[in-house]
Amino acid sequence: MSIGGVNVSSHSTIRQWLESTKVNGMALGLENTFSILSSLNIDLSKTQIIHVAGSNGKGTLCSLMAASMSLNNDSNLLFSSPHLCRVEERIRINGKPVSKKEFDQAIELVRISSEKKSINLTFFETTFLAAMAITSIIKPKFLILETGLGGRLDATRCAPADLAILTTISKEHTDVLGNDIYQIIREKAAIARPGKPLIAREMPIPNFQNTVIDCAANCANIELDEKPENVDCKFIQIDDNYTILQEAELLAREAFAILKIDATKLAEAKNIVNWPARLQELNLPSGHRIILDAAHNPSGLIRVSNELIEMARSRNVENKLTLIFGTSPQQELEKMLSLINDFCRNFSDVEIYLTKPQGGRYPGIEPKDLATFDWIDCSIQIVDEVTIVIDNILARKPADVGTILSIGSLYLQGNILNHLGKNSDDDLHLLPKQ
Repeated sequence: MSIGGVNVSSHSTIRQWLESTKVNGMALGLENTFSILSSLNIDLSKTQIIHVAGSNGKGTLCSLMAASMSLNNDSNLLFSSPHLCRVEERIRINGKPVSKKEFDQAIELVRISSEKKSINLTFFETTFLAAMAITSIIKPKFLILETGLGGRLDATRCAPADLAILTTISKEHTDVLGNDIYQIIREKAAIARPGKPLIAREMPIPNFQNTVIDCAANCANIELDEKPENVDCKFIQIDDNYTILQEAELLAREAFAILKIDATKLAEAKNIVNWPARLQELNLPSGHRIILDAAHNPSGLIRVSNELIEMARSRNVENKLTLIFGTSPQQELEKMLSLINDFCRNFSDVEIYLTKPQGGRYPGIEPKDLATFDWIDCSIQIVDEVTIVIDNILARKPADVGTILSIGSLYLQGNILNHLGKNSDDDLHLLPKQ
């Protein structure tokens, strides 16, 4: 990949500029992103685009679809966020994080355009635009876009899409999206595109279907030069006992059927897909066993709780749990901590380490503040640095710590993977190395 006629800045200069975009914080709005996207002359004529939004399960669905396409040798690019270990994860080509060189060149294109237009982009907007630039250059058969936050005003809404999908929707990010569940539904359903189909996981919320249908009927965005057209909405009934991965497979099959995508590899992809920090099990040479999951809100933890209990009990003769927890600020913190308490009651011997994730958009909650919660009767350790937590735990015998489970912030899981050196392309690839 090259930028014809343009001198590309050094790696350090490009990364410094990208890092500087973080000071612009978070911006919900389409004007800046759409302006830069239009100036980049993006060619998407060879690519079908699937756009996914939801409160929980959207990343799993995106990774499953991309893994299935990759197994079928259908070229694809997946844009997702946030990243765990390194920023290139946000753009995966055929399951593999994009190379540093390709990423730098795409960021340079975005930088040049933003400076010409005197537009200050956010970090998320910049990485999304880089993904669009790479898509235009390599022209994959499929592009999968995971919404960052909400949908209506998320930067990813600036891209066209052939299909929109809504996964599970619940109250989340209420400080940004509002406390009204119907407002949250409308924000997410606004990823519908005029004249294109929308698939939604049925939710046990009164008037859910009518809310989605009404939003889809009015999804045309004048700011994006869209004109009103009918949207065919299809609602998928999914058993409440289904796992997030089972939900993802049902939604993926429906999506593939609508877009006439070969689904023969979906079952295989479901069995092997590697979506780091989502029910991820690490078996270390030392004999220690670590499970990582980034359930970041109460609804997410409820969805994976049974699976986590089953995984944590497996090969755990003493039924001992060493739990690591750290989180960014959240509206339903008390409920989250209560659910963790309930989770811990499934084990006969529990030790809890309260720590602080590093690298997130917001500073993590101080462990000493988490410690004031009314925890179950167990050993509570307060350690600010998660790297010290891991070192302390791994210094003990595997039998003395039992299953090590880290839950909470996605950034926390990334901190652990980086510290353990589990951050190579093979580690982060959607398809495990054969």
